[in-house]
Amino acid sequence: MKLPSLIQRTITGLLLVALMIWAILTGPYTFVIFFSILTFGILWEYFTLINVSRECDIFRPVHSFGGMLLFICYFLTAAHLTPHAVFIVYLAYMMLMFISRLYTRQVNPLRELAFIIMGQAYIAGPMAMLSSIAFHTKAFPMDDMWKDYCPIFILSLFFFIWINDTGAYLTGMTCSKLMKTHKLFPRVSPKKTWEGLIGGIVFSMLLGLILSYGNYIWRHLGISLHEGVRLSHLSWIGMALTVSIFATFGDLFESFVKRAVGVKDSGRILPGHGGLWDRFDSLLMAAPAMLIYLTVNAIFFK
Repeated sequence: MKLPSLIQRTITGLLLVALMIWAILTGPYTFVIFFSILTFGILWEYFTLINVSRECDIFRPVHSFGGMLLFICYFLTAAHLTPHAVFIVYLAYMMLMFISRLYTRQVNPLRELAFIIMGQAYIAGPMAMLSSIAFHTKAFPMDDMWKDYCPIFILSLFFFIWINDTGAYLTGMTCSKLMKTHKLFPRVSPKKTWEGLIGGIVFSMLLGLILSYGNYIWRHLGISLHEGVRLSHLSWIGMALTVSIFATFGDLFESFVKRAVGVKDSGRILPGHGGLWDRFDSLLMAAPAMLIYLTVNAIFFK
């Protein structure tokens, strides 16, 4: 018996959120396993869409694994388990990728190369930055990966994205019933409105304010605060604002790519939701933006 789409979507969403929170809170090993696999899956869907567009024929396993390799290398250096020299493994992959284009039988090898590099820069790079966020502490290294690992910012990143989506949906839906709404970017995403964008930002900033008072909650959950406790209320609100804005850009960019290749969903792995890329498109812009924000905040607002 097939479940109604709303129930199916809700169950899938709850299971995915529960698995993700478990992977983040359990420790650095479950974190790297979950997100490296996720990186591979999102890249696989991206390359599949490019192949569907008939622009070129990318060998998905190798280049999806290449992005996964970048994530693992980034994690190993962020956790201070290995020196930066570990990146020579990923650099070797990149060099071989360029050299192999000389022997390819693709009609347009430069176009293929461009799409592969785009996948590495647009998907693998931002996913790898999650490790820098997870180990973003002023006091590191402590010579102990478990003490360095701080899931508070990773959790906050996803909380902001989720509340932004929820706030945008509720605000947009409510405003559409009460007044004429204004399209945000009709050429790419006809359903998004300026009212929804503002609503999502307000919801996120309110959550940021709540989290800035949530030191007791974090400690009660047994989460090491590290520099999270040092952030001012205004810094938390600013971080929420940053994530909210760039999460919207991430969503819009994926819609832009899907429209360019003429597909609705990036995949079917998540019943009721579509593909992994559909669910984590906001993250690909929000994660780098949050890392930049935390870095600038640490430098100028000590």
